[in-house]
Amino acid sequence: MQKSPWENIQVPKQVPTPEQAARTKPSPHAPSQESGDDIDYKVKSGYVLVIHNFIFPKRQDSARHGSEQDVKNLLSLFDDFNFKSRMVENFTQSQMVDILNETAAKDFSRYDCFLCIILSHGLKDGIYGTDEEVIKIEGITSYFRRDACPSLEGKPKIFLIQACRGTQQDRVPIESDSEPVPYASSSLPADTDFLICFASAPGHQSYRQYDLGFWFISTVVAIFKEYAEREHLMDMMLRVNDRVAQFYSKGGLKQIPCQVCLLRRKVYLSPRYNT
Repeated sequence: MQKSPWENIQVPKQVPTPEQAARTKPSPHAPSQESGDDIDYKVKSGYVLVIHNFIFPKRQDSARHGSEQDVKNLLSLFDDFNFKSRMVENFTQSQMVDILNETAAKDFSRYDCFLCIILSHGLKDGIYGTDEEVIKIEGITSYFRRDACPSLEGKPKIFLIQACRGTQQDRVPIESDSEPVPYASSSLPADTDFLICFASAPGHQSYRQYDLGFWFISTVVAIFKEYAEREHLMDMMLRVNDRVAQFYSKGGLKQIPCQVCLLRRKVYLSPRYNT
């Protein structure tokens, strides 16, 4: 009879008492949380870096239209969540590396959460800079691992990646972002508390319309505004998936976002008007 893979797992026989737990020294960078349930994590302040690439001089269609309003809406949304924001535009690959390295060197002790939003073209190995050079997804996230950015230890590190992940040609008057971004667990950070949200599933394009903006980004803004008071981050991302999955282009093209979740807790954002 084949043995269960769970047989050799040791289960602690005793749960620490409250007195023992109180004597355990917390991480010096971990923010205090009011909830008595350790699975809940309330974000009362955060820092967001937005990298918005929309001019690609080497391309025949050099301008990536339709994202300006999305960025404005994102900045307004996270301002409501008490996030300090920094936005940069039209960065080359080396400039993206520099801004990520500079950001990771900050002291995030005063913040509960870090968010990085990247809107650009993509291909199979990562994200394009405006010079058509590529930075890989694992390269982007690696700047914010525990060893590289210790003040973010134990805190959510969230990445919203608005770039295509496939090569299928667009057949309707809705622009696409280009080629694929990889989905491979081996290329993702092993550290905890990361959430990487892609606009589309592996091998597929993502879409936008001039009047609506990106399907993914505009839906994130709408869902977060409606549900942040009462739902945690992953529940809201499920709603984003569901809503975007119901969209379709005139040519019948569909899109479904996906997430790589290494979070350990339910992350709740705190709208300013509710604090």
